[in-house]
Amino acid sequence: MKKTLLTGLLILLGMASQAQNEITIDGKVTNVKDGLIVSLFREDGRVGTTIATDTIEGGTFHFKVEAKDKLDKLSVYVRSTDFPSMTRDVYATPNSHIQVIGNDNLIYTWEVKSDVKEQQEADKYLFAAKDLWIEFQKRGAEESGLWKIIDSSTATSEEKQAAKDKMKSLRKECEEIQLEISKIEIAMMKERPVTPIWLDKMYGLSMGVRYKPDYPYTEDVKALYARMSEEQKNSDMGKLITPNVFPPKVVKVGEEMADTDLYDLEGNLHHLAELKGKYLLLDFWSSGCGPCIMAIPEMGEIQGKYADKLTVVSLSSDTEKQWKAASARHNMTWKNWSDKKQTGGLYAKYGVNGIPHYVLISPEGKMVSSWFGYGKGSLWRQLRPYMQPKPAMSFEKKEGVLLVNYPDVQSNQTNGTLEIKQVECTPQATVIHFNAYYTPNYWIKIASSTMLTTSDGKQFKVLKAEGITLDKEFFMPESGEAEFSLTFEPLPSGIKSFNFKESENWKIMGIRLE
Repeated sequence: MKKTLLTGLLILLGMASQAQNEITIDGKVTNVKDGLIVSLFREDGRVGTTIATDTIEGGTFHFKVEAKDKLDKLSVYVRSTDFPSMTRDVYATPNSHIQVIGNDNLIYTWEVKSDVKEQQEADKYLFAAKDLWIEFQKRGAEESGLWKIIDSSTATSEEKQAAKDKMKSLRKECEEIQLEISKIEIAMMKERPVTPIWLDKMYGLSMGVRYKPDYPYTEDVKALYARMSEEQKNSDMGKLITPNVFPPKVVKVGEEMADTDLYDLEGNLHHLAELKGKYLLLDFWSSGCGPCIMAIPEMGEIQGKYADKLTVVSLSSDTEKQWKAASARHNMTWKNWSDKKQTGGLYAKYGVNGIPHYVLISPEGKMVSSWFGYGKGSLWRQLRPYMQPKPAMSFEKKEGVLLVNYPDVQSNQTNGTLEIKQVECTPQATVIHFNAYYTPNYWIKIASSTMLTTSDGKQFKVLKAEGITLDKEFFMPESGEAEFSLTFEPLPSGIKSFNFKESENWKIMGIRLE
């Protein structure tokens, strides 16, 4: 009998302990249609994870989730093109019972009733600029609706273009509103104590300093930064803020690589300098980045094939906890390190603004290439010129025709997609034979406005194409490799070099003929 009572008591204590560790959120909304899905995200560092969903029924929704920390930062999000692409921040502590009340689709300014002091502090900033945030959201909701037109299979090209033009105008208006909001926040932050909420606001302002060349509040943000203690500057958030407010020199192609203290999963110290002697592929990634994760198998294949020439080093922007958890889920057989500064260390020194981002370092330790994004086969394509260099430039003359094989070039700005195999120079025409490398089943296009240019500004039009049709999408085969040729008006006799220009961003400069 005593044993039964003791067991029952332990069960009740366990249930009570679990209940004390729960967060309850009750939502009540009006002027919002039933059936919409509401999601609850938990923020961990700069990454959000969906932890619960519910459907609005009778104007209500409900969440009950386990608390993970003494303070959780959660976000409520409604999936609908009638809503702006924004979330409502909710701060919660264990055993919190929070009410979310909305009277429209402008979710960012929904009311949150809570005793959590961080919520109350954050909402003072929010509602000081409530009218501006309402205008910001209205434009955001209108922009969301425009995607219906842009993605529509029945809308005309004129309708789609009009939607894109309107979207561009709305975004410009939102930028102007955001500046007014920042002005209000800065005035408040000059008077209020430096807290974690203050630092969150500071991080947002610091992004304006980093990414907007004409940001009008740069000096104000620097003055706010001076209010931060050394401990705050060295905190995880401070390490993100500092390189935004005072950007480090960004390494450029041809310059010596940036290095720092790097740690493996066991906590051992490393440096990039110890890997000199081979090419280094730096992979800037995060566990919350889908394309980053998609690239993992291809990186493994590349490291295996080119182990004698190349070392892959993945550098995580996650918190240490996130990085270790993600590494346990994915088979990363190469060097997987972190400087423990998220986006504030090497990320800033290599100018990483989006991920996945890749940097190629020469065996001598200098940057040779940098690019953003991933698609199937893209890493093979980008690395091919370095791992499988083209044959040496050579010359032939056949029946008065000059043939230049694999000519040297000053710069190839086609992201490794095009390689010139041969140039034929005759009095009647200039023919360029290309090798093309691109993602299988993806397309490339050569415009009929493509031309050759010389140093004196003269232009030579494309006359015809073989193996590809001008102005039409050419889909790459499964091999990711193809060949085609373009015939241009003849270059002047005795010309030493010329440029190929398909567009402002797709060109090959300084193609040598001697």
